[in-house]
Amino acid sequence: MHTLPVSHFLHFEQLENDQLGKFFDSCAADGAECLSLTPPELERLAAEPLRIRLLQTESARTGIRFLNAHAPYGDGWDLNCPDPVRRPELLAGQKRFFEICASLGVETVTLHIGTNDSGRPADELRNRARESLAELLPAAEARGLVLAIENTLFPTDTPDELLGVLAAFRSPSLGICFDAGHANLMDGTPGKHSDRMVEWIRRRWRGNVRFETDTLASLLPHIVTCHLHDNHGFDDEHLLAGDGTIDWPALFGRLAGAPRLRSLQNEANMAACRIAPRRAVERFRALGRREARLHA
Repeated sequence: MHTLPVSHFLHFEQLENDQLGKFFDSCAADGAECLSLTPPELERLAAEPLRIRLLQTESARTGIRFLNAHAPYGDGWDLNCPDPVRRPELLAGQKRFFEICASLGVETVTLHIGTNDSGRPADELRNRARESLAELLPAAEARGLVLAIENTLFPTDTPDELLGVLAAFRSPSLGICFDAGHANLMDGTPGKHSDRMVEWIRRRWRGNVRFETDTLASLLPHIVTCHLHDNHGFDDEHLLAGDGTIDWPALFGRLAGAPRLRSLQNEANMAACRIAPRRAVERFRALGRREARLHA
């Protein structure tokens, strides 16, 4: 488990092209070996093909890999987007992102099923998501990518909903991105009630959040990558692993039983939480060493 590569969400999409060399040198000095491509960086790369070549050059020069990517999400990008006008743009855009990811050596691309904000019936949203994947999966397979659908915080992407999607396709190019922070929010624990959850989550559940028994147990056989960040169980804080209430040694021990798991991703909000990249790298190394001792 501790030998799996860790990629880091370091938001460099606002850097100008002539700043990328210095950024990669800094990442290398801090010990980061892999990076995740963020949604805004993918959108920028689609608009600036020259930047793709620059990233390829810097990756080759420093040895820093682009191991994972998170596709754009939200209005107009989610798999369950019900807008018939936007859907062709969504599908074409995601395919373009797949091309970019493949050109940079990415292995997994995380996608969101989407929210229920549109107010459309659950069956309609479910069908839209599956229609999108039916078109996107062949494009991913052709480029050697694994698409990973993520457990977030909404009725549309509970473990049962995600497992239903996997059962509909049964493809080795489709798996789960297990989000540890989201699972910590949505798993029921003693004393956890809807009225303690942050308002924007309660709103998606119409005020009555349905908590899960054990998200990880449900998804474990299908996990291909993980988003690892922490919180205190009531808001999606995206803290660095170890700065919230998740029992990380126990979590890593359980993830060791995931047969398809190939990578880990540090998805802490580095800027908002004022986390230095070196601190994040060292924290994950320390967690890995601790997990290794537990299983020695």
